Amino acid sequence: MSIKRILLVFFLSFKFIISMDVYVPKNDKEKKYLEKIREKQLVLGIKNNYFADDKIENQSLNDIIEELLKDYLQLNIVIKKDNWDIIYNEFQKGEIDIINFLTKTNEREKFAVFSNKILAEELVIVSRDKKLNTAEDLNEKKVYVTKNTIYEKFLERYKMKNELQMKIIKVDDVNLKKLDYFADTNLNTIGESNKLSISRLPETSIGVNKSYKDLNYIINNALEEKYSKKMENWLKKRKEFMFKDKFLKSLTDEEKEYIQNMKPLKISYGNIENVSSDSVKDKKFVGVLPGLLDCLFKKLSINIKQEEKTKKIEWTTIYEDFNNGKIDILTLSRTPEREEKFIFTKKIYDLNVYQIEVLKNLSSKRKVGVIKNSIEETVAKEYFFKDNIKIYSNRDEMLSDLKNNKLTTVLSLNSDIYDKKKYNIRILENVPINLALNKNNIVLRDILNKAILEMVDLKDILKNSELNKRKEIITEQEKHKNLVILVTLSCILLLGLALYQSFKVFMHKRKNRELLKDELTGLYSRRVYNEFCKNNNSITGCTLLMDLNNFKLLNDTHGHDYGDQVLIEAGKLLKEVFKNDYIFRISGDEFYIFSCYSANIKYKIKKLETLFKSSNLMKKYNISFSLGYYLKKEKNSMEYAFKYADLAMYSAKKGRENWSQEATYNFIKSKKRKKIIENLISKSINIEFYPVFQKKYALKDGKIIGAEALTRWNNNLLGEIYPDEFIPIAENLGLIYKVDYKIAEEAVKKTKQLLRDNIVDKNFRMSFNMSIETLKRKDVVEVILDILKKYSLSGKNLEIEITESTFLNDAEDVVVKLNKFRENGIYLSIDDFTAGYSTVGLLTTLPIDVVKFDKSLISSINEESERGKNVYLGLTNMIKSLKLKVVAEGIEEREQFEFLKEIGVSYGQGYYFGKPERELKNV
Repeated sequence: MSIKRILLVFFLSFKFIISMDVYVPKNDKEKKYLEKIREKQLVLGIKNNYFADDKIENQSLNDIIEELLKDYLQLNIVIKKDNWDIIYNEFQKGEIDIINFLTKTNEREKFAVFSNKILAEELVIVSRDKKLNTAEDLNEKKVYVTKNTIYEKFLERYKMKNELQMKIIKVDDVNLKKLDYFADTNLNTIGESNKLSISRLPETSIGVNKSYKDLNYIINNALEEKYSKKMENWLKKRKEFMFKDKFLKSLTDEEKEYIQNMKPLKISYGNIENVSSDSVKDKKFVGVLPGLLDCLFKKLSINIKQEEKTKKIEWTTIYEDFNNGKIDILTLSRTPEREEKFIFTKKIYDLNVYQIEVLKNLSSKRKVGVIKNSIEETVAKEYFFKDNIKIYSNRDEMLSDLKNNKLTTVLSLNSDIYDKKKYNIRILENVPINLALNKNNIVLRDILNKAILEMVDLKDILKNSELNKRKEIITEQEKHKNLVILVTLSCILLLGLALYQSFKVFMHKRKNRELLKDELTGLYSRRVYNEFCKNNNSITGCTLLMDLNNFKLLNDTHGHDYGDQVLIEAGKLLKEVFKNDYIFRISGDEFYIFSCYSANIKYKIKKLETLFKSSNLMKKYNISFSLGYYLKKEKNSMEYAFKYADLAMYSAKKGRENWSQEATYNFIKSKKRKKIIENLISKSINIEFYPVFQKKYALKDGKIIGAEALTRWNNNLLGEIYPDEFIPIAENLGLIYKVDYKIAEEAVKKTKQLLRDNIVDKNFRMSFNMSIETLKRKDVVEVILDILKKYSLSGKNLEIEITESTFLNDAEDVVVKLNKFRENGIYLSIDDFTAGYSTVGLLTTLPIDVVKFDKSLISSINEESERGKNVYLGLTNMIKSLKLKVVAEGIEEREQFEFLKEIGVSYGQGYYFGKPERELKNV
């Protein structure tokens, strides 16, 4: 090894040692306790359908808690994720050791201890489609709440307090069903527009089983050191993300294009008490309005320009500049006269107009001073005679006249600049203020209206503005007085921090040196990996992630001693292939590698595969590996590069055909698209999914006998998403039944409309596909029959299409449900016959009416003409002999149509007759 490489390895190792980000025990007792508890496996309970699962900048709140326990405290944690009722019951029994979010109650203190606060929540009642303004809106309503939660008690209290005739229904999880009214935390319902605040909830903490009460003190230390702040920042970012997401969805295409092409805007404010004030320190306007608009435009990625205040500018000058188009946006109250010149947003704030009167008025005639073109001028005209009003262009001149008794009264938006001993100060009127724009800025006005509604929290801005104002006053008053003290304290603090850091470095070096290497394999440990990722984002190379196949079976069958032998062997083979690279054992049988030399990476992977195949130990226990790799560019972070390798590894493991898989650009793009679809599909089913209808014809006479409802999805973000892409995802997420029920109802609704309008004859039959996952549901028969009843449609006008794979498992249960459909007149058909599972024997035993031949069959007529025709003819005769109807799918050419007609196929559909239609025409 060269001197350069030795120095590099030494430097990296030294850097890892002194910068480890792990918890340092505070005393020997803590140290011994941690050593003991790290040997145990602790179960962390995480509840489903909770906001803490949301990914913000690729990290959820659950991820942060998992990082605290696994990485920072180095605990051996396994995750148990389930519905709240299950998680809570298992925690009570001691089967779960830690629960991620738990509110403190006297009852729970019997079996749990609680960490310091991690969340402050409110209980709200949400309505799906009704406005909720007062408690009376909940009278005679059913309100659902998740059972075994603290929400039950607060909901009962609210009902009693407001004397409501409200029925409270306790369910396993309110998020699992679409309920009209339900109670949940405000953090879980951000973005819901119809909700009513019920009560502030007790602080939410991490719950720890009482048998691990000493661990709770350590968790509190970890929260105090870094994780409370980390969670607080995550909550802020999530709130901003939710507001922005809702706002962006509300924009039209024209508004989106407008924002993308917008030039920097020039904006100005007035000197208004508690709203916007001229800051001497910052040389610009500060306060509620500047804070609100700065926040708003920053979130919209719109550049705004506020002139630096090198000198005092009068309101009349600002107004004149706006009137002449030199300023794009101005904070202004709405009047009929101004509406002829400008356009206005919705109200953003209410202003007090103060009447300032001289206490000792020597003049018998009232004289009221106001600034030209100001809010005060508009109000003065409503309350005083025209002759009594004096209009000024300069505020200093007006205040001078007031001081010299030339005025008896002035109207002002600021009261704090007047001496209460000399003047009587009272609120004359409360005036709304808006943002004013030039007449040609209609699109910008509409964007701002939506943004004000969706993207800003005025309460937070008011609070921050008031705090900033107080800080500025205190800073100006005490700046000189405290300068020396501040410098002295800063020096002491810096010295203390330096000493503390030195002590921390020393402790890390002494206590954690042995943890840099994995004890079993001698490879770098997870802690070293974490530091490596943090400090090497800019380097290029190749990230690889390897997982052993059949390792769990080996452990379960032969024991951990044999598993350890395999891990040692795997580490040895990795070092042989990647001897000049960084190799980490993360956990169990997972190995991460970073190679600086990506040019020969395929050769190295092939060599590793050869070594595994020739290893006697690996052959003995049938151990292979699945490996994913990614060629890292400078712009990619190390963490993301390993995540891409991880995705590729799982793809290789799933395929099992190849030992390795590269995370190429197209591979990552497809995975990201799949993830986007997974995130979008749940909320899109009822909004963006729709059916198209493909007609079915009697081939003998060309008469339309029915149609098939096919599912389509057109998404605002991704455009048209095809069924072969979204259906497997919907099935995997357990959402396919929602799609099937949606299309079933649309199919029934359309059929009823066609029959009612006499567009089709009474025997017209509409079909739709039903997934095996939907057919497994207990409520499937009830739901379909309820839909028929809702639209008063006979079962004879409906046909359900299922595939043969439906009968591979639970065939008995499926047949029972199919018979119930048949009893109600619904026709049943086997779809995609001969597509992969065809079992002719099934056709004699199943309660079906129709067999649909897969379109691949008709394609064979063209590819292998005579042979294909003979196969089709034989199958058709067989099906007809069973007294079943045959539907030919995928007819695209006249030759196919004539052949099918000739051999006596009953029905057909395909592009030869026309493409599927959104609305059935020419029926």
